[in-house]
Amino acid sequence: MANKLLRLSCLLVPTLFLLLAGCSRLPVISDLSGRDYAFLNQDSTRVEFPSAYKGNIVVMSFVYTHCPDVCPLTTNNIQHLQDTLSLSGISGVKFVTMTFDPERDRPRVLKEYAEIRGIKFHDWNFLWGTKANIDSVLDEVDFRYFPGDSSYTKSGLVYYITHSNKIVLVDQDGRDRAEYNGSELDFQQIVKDIRELE
Repeated sequence: MANKLLRLSCLLVPTLFLLLAGCSRLPVISDLSGRDYAFLNQDSTRVEFPSAYKGNIVVMSFVYTHCPDVCPLTTNNIQHLQDTLSLSGISGVKFVTMTFDPERDRPRVLKEYAEIRGIKFHDWNFLWGTKANIDSVLDEVDFRYFPGDSSYTKSGLVYYITHSNKIVLVDQDGRDRAEYNGSELDFQQIVKDIRELE
């Protein structure tokens, strides 16, 4: 009888371990880890995404600087999150904001957009790149956008973009592990998820 119990426990313990290890509360939604895309940050410094962030948790958002509503709210929420993490003693989290309007949002425009808002660049990059590279990343995380209404003025073509409203939590290996409403961010939830990935 003792031998049967010993054999049974030898089978159950590894099985239980495998089940628990595979039951993370944060599943892999998409995986960027095997890819790399060249971007420029707000200082026109080359950044390879996601490999430049290997080993770091990344909070990623998507904006265009002419957005009249959702993008400024999302950016403000990321700033608040940056401050919240700092006050909570959570370090090592990086922030990435990618434009999906590369024609207008050149690096200097992104820098001005950030500086107006008093953004701290020590752990936050605003990324600009080719439309092909931007669209590749956005496809991976299922972020959608398309041109909305447009008109011509004295200063040229004016257009707005209809788009998703998403923040993505990327783990240390470049995998999308959680997504949030950017303009109405649940701070308790994202901080909890970040702690889980630490």
